[in-house]
Amino acid sequence: MVHRASLRSPRRVLPLAAATASLALALPAVAGAAPTVDGDFALPEQPVRLAAGPDGNVWATIGGAGDVARVAPDGTVTTFDLPGVTNPIGIATGPDGALWVTQPGGVARFAAADPAGTTTATPLSAIVDPREIVAGRDGVLWSASSDKVLRIPAAAPATATTTTVPGMSARSVALGGDGGPWIADFGNERVVHLQADGGSPSFAPSRTGGGPQGIAAAPDGRVAFTDPTANPHVVGRLTPGATPAFTELPGTDPFGIVHAADGAFWTAQFAGDRVSRIADDGTVTSVALPAGSGPRYLTPGPAGSNTVWVGLETTKRIVRISGLVPPTSGGATGGGTGGTGGTGGEPGTGGPATTPVTISGLRVSPSRFVPGTRLRAATRRRAAVGTRISLRANAATTVTLRIERAVMGRRKGGTCRPTAQARRGASCVRRWTGVTTIRKAVGTTTTRVTFLGRVKGRSLPAGRYRVRATLGGTKAGGPTAAFRIG
Repeated sequence: MVHRASLRSPRRVLPLAAATASLALALPAVAGAAPTVDGDFALPEQPVRLAAGPDGNVWATIGGAGDVARVAPDGTVTTFDLPGVTNPIGIATGPDGALWVTQPGGVARFAAADPAGTTTATPLSAIVDPREIVAGRDGVLWSASSDKVLRIPAAAPATATTTTVPGMSARSVALGGDGGPWIADFGNERVVHLQADGGSPSFAPSRTGGGPQGIAAAPDGRVAFTDPTANPHVVGRLTPGATPAFTELPGTDPFGIVHAADGAFWTAQFAGDRVSRIADDGTVTSVALPAGSGPRYLTPGPAGSNTVWVGLETTKRIVRISGLVPPTSGGATGGGTGGTGGTGGEPGTGGPATTPVTISGLRVSPSRFVPGTRLRAATRRRAAVGTRISLRANAATTVTLRIERAVMGRRKGGTCRPTAQARRGASCVRRWTGVTTIRKAVGTTTTRVTFLGRVKGRSLPAGRYRVRATLGGTKAGGPTAAFRIG
């Protein structure tokens, strides 16, 4: 029997040295250095799904005695038992800055800083076969189970609504560039797309005789999915306005797939013991992994890290691939009209991708509002309820929005002092203190995030606030935009 740690006492595993010497790399050099495996970390159980956390770490649901594992950039692994959680599957950072998991019969959320002490489980009878969970727009999350697609408000998960897609056999879920979910429908040889409100499903076919397993979406509308039961095994690529394209990966069992920081799709090939990068023109380059390691699922690393993390199911490990280079605007490979075996169009003419990712257009509108449970515009008699934070980037990335409250004082003798020390003088901001964080995938078009002025179900007090947008989990740097509550 495996000993289970106290609910509030995490089990720790000491850092392991990165094992990179024996891991062959087959990627061409880009902007000086090709992506390479630079971390190899052991888990006590096999990894199930992975996600970048709001704290700069990577998190995984794990099988066996544990529930979730946290892997720090230095390789330190800490596992946690979550009260009220059994056999978690999907994991993601939600729009509220908490981590969310799916489990049979429901979902659960917890804070990265204190997983066991903050876990709240919510029963949802529609989740009979738990799969991925992904953060959506306007404070919601998406998941799917069997023939149901679930739209889950982070602030009130018990009010989740479902859309039934008759006959669907859901596998993976991804958030589309339009805010609606994409679902790999294994049983019907297709992928399913819903609108951001959960309605109007549409479909795109896979290869006849196949069954899609993994799915990923880019902010610009591109979608890729794995089909390891097609003959031969393929990765399908959907580009708006273009014919579906299929890249053949025979005998390698492509399974999990993600859209990564370099603008390409990366897939884990379980039977091929490798991870492959699929460019827009269908070109495949691969990172070889140890024989029999069983790469199954993967995740982009924390924002700004330019990494991909891969779960090795057979050997119970996680590896990190570093050195991905974000594309320059207009310099990525072209889309094309698709075909078989990676012949899906002409490559773009852009040069090496060296432009750093930047955030722009950060704005809060309205800039004054009151807290509430539903967004409402201002009228002559009533203040606005909630606001929208808008921003964009020069490349697809994930941004951390840090909400900070102003601690006020009075100016005296050239310094901003507490009001207890200075009863008179001009009002001033002594410091900014963090209230909550929100992680959001953004691209080159404007992304909007709804903020209702509430944290953990409680309204924030009246006062001056600002939002700071950063790449990664850093607290400093990045543009800011001011707003007022009350």
